Amino acid sequence: MAFGLAAVPLLFNLRGTIVEISFTTGLIAALVLLSVKLLLTLGYSGLVNSRKSLLRERLESGQKHVSRALKLGEDATRLMATYQFLSIVLDSIIVLLVIATFTDPIEKATNNTLSLGVLYIGLVSLTSVLLLVVGDRIPTVIGASRPERYAIVAGWAMFNVVRFFAPLILLILRISGQIATLLGGSGASQLVTEEEIKTLVDAGQEEGVLEDEEKEMIYSIIRFFDDTLAREVMVPRIDIVALDIDSTIEEALDLIITEGHSRIPVYRDTIDNIVGSLYAKDLLKVWRDGQKPESLQSLLREAYFIPESKKASDLLIELQERKTHLVYVVDEFGGTAGILTIEDLIEEIVGEIQDEYDFKEEALYEEVSDTEYVFNARIDLDNVNHLLGVSLPTEESDTLGGYIFEKLGRVPVPGDEITANQVVIRVLSVTGRRIRRVNVKKVMPQPEETTDHAKDSRTTSTNPTVEALSSPSLTNKPSES
Repeated sequence: MAFGLAAVPLLFNLRGTIVEISFTTGLIAALVLLSVKLLLTLGYSGLVNSRKSLLRERLESGQKHVSRALKLGEDATRLMATYQFLSIVLDSIIVLLVIATFTDPIEKATNNTLSLGVLYIGLVSLTSVLLLVVGDRIPTVIGASRPERYAIVAGWAMFNVVRFFAPLILLILRISGQIATLLGGSGASQLVTEEEIKTLVDAGQEEGVLEDEEKEMIYSIIRFFDDTLAREVMVPRIDIVALDIDSTIEEALDLIITEGHSRIPVYRDTIDNIVGSLYAKDLLKVWRDGQKPESLQSLLREAYFIPESKKASDLLIELQERKTHLVYVVDEFGGTAGILTIEDLIEEIVGEIQDEYDFKEEALYEEVSDTEYVFNARIDLDNVNHLLGVSLPTEESDTLGGYIFEKLGRVPVPGDEITANQVVIRVLSVTGRRIRRVNVKKVMPQPEETTDHAKDSRTTSTNPTVEALSSPSLTNKPSES
C-alpha cells in the first residue's frame, strides 16, 4: 500500500514504460492475489491466536496433522517475518496491477496533469483501503474467532510456505538484527508490557471472559513478581508463637497442639536470638519411639534468615530450591522482624488459605459499601488503595495500622479518626498497643485542602463499647499450615 502511494509521483515520468494489460485480465489477477492475501492472513491469525494447549490435546488424541501448526508456533519470529514479507509483496503487486489495469481508462479520461494525479492517488487510496479491509482486518477477525480450526486448516500450507522462504527470511532477520544493533538496539524487546497485560485483563473481565476472582489473581501475580518485599508478607514479630530453648518436651507438645502449628521457632533468652526451628513431625517421631531427649536442642533444624528487603518472588524460588518452608526475617539491626512461610507467599497470589486450624482468623476486610470497608489493621496499604481507589502513601508504612501510628504519633484508642487523601479512617478496636479493626470510608474531595487530624476518643468516640461489640479478637497467624 505504501509502495503504491510512493509510486504515484513516478507515473508521470514512467507512463510510457507502464505495461498496459486488458481490464478483465488485470482485474482477475488482482482479485486472485487479493484472495491469496485473505487466506494468508486468515491462516496467520489462526496460528497466532490459537491456544497451544488445545492443539496439543488434539495431537495426543491422534490428529497428527496438528503437528504442523504446533511447529509453526514454536518459531513465532520467523512466522511473523514470513507473513509480513509476503503481505508486503502481495500488496505491492496488487497495487501495480490495479495501476496497470486502469492506466488506459485514466489516460483517456483526461490529459490534465493535475487531474491525472488526483485520479491516480484516488485509485491507489481506494485499493489500499480494499487491501486493509478485505485482505487484513476481516480475515484477522475471522481467524481469531475460531483460531484452532483455521490454524489446523492452514497449518500444512503455511508450514511449506515458511520452509520455502526460510533462507530469504533468515537473511532478512540477520540483516535487520545487525542494523538494529548498530542503531543501539539490544536484542529482542519486551513484546508485552505490564500495562498492556492489565488492559487485556480488564477488557476480558468487562466482556465476561474472565471472572472477577480470575482478574484479581492475575493482578496479584503481577504485583507479587513486581515489587512485593518480604516485610510486606511476613508474620510480624508480635504475632510469632515461639518456644524458649529451655522449654520441656511436654511444653513443646502442648504449644503445638494448642496453636495447631507444624513448625515452631525456638529462641534463647529473647526472640531476637533464634536458634532453630522445631518441626512437629520430628517431635512426634521421638515421642512415638519412646525416646525423651533432655532438651529441644537435638531436635532443632537450622534456621534460615533473610533481610526485610528481599523480593518475595526471589524468595519463593529460593525456598523451593532449598526445600525450606520457614524463614526468619531480620531487620537492619539484626533483630527478628517476623517469620515467613511458603504459605504466606502463595496467599499473596491466591488469597487467604484457610485450614482446620485457621477458623479463628479474622478476614482482612469486610465490605460495607463500595466506598466503605472494615479492615484488619494488618492489611497492606497497597490493598487498601486498590480496594478503595485511593492513594494513601506507602513510603513510611506498609500496613494500615502502621499508617495510623505514623499519623497519630501515639498509641491509638477506639474512636480516633484521621482524615487524609480522600478517606476518613476510624479506629474501631485496640488490644493493648495493637490496633485490631479499622473503618475506612472514601469521601468526595473537599473544595479546600483537608489536613490530617486526630480526635481524642473521650470527645469523638460514638461507641465506647466498640471493643466489646467488635468481632472476636484475631488469633496468632500460624507459622505454617
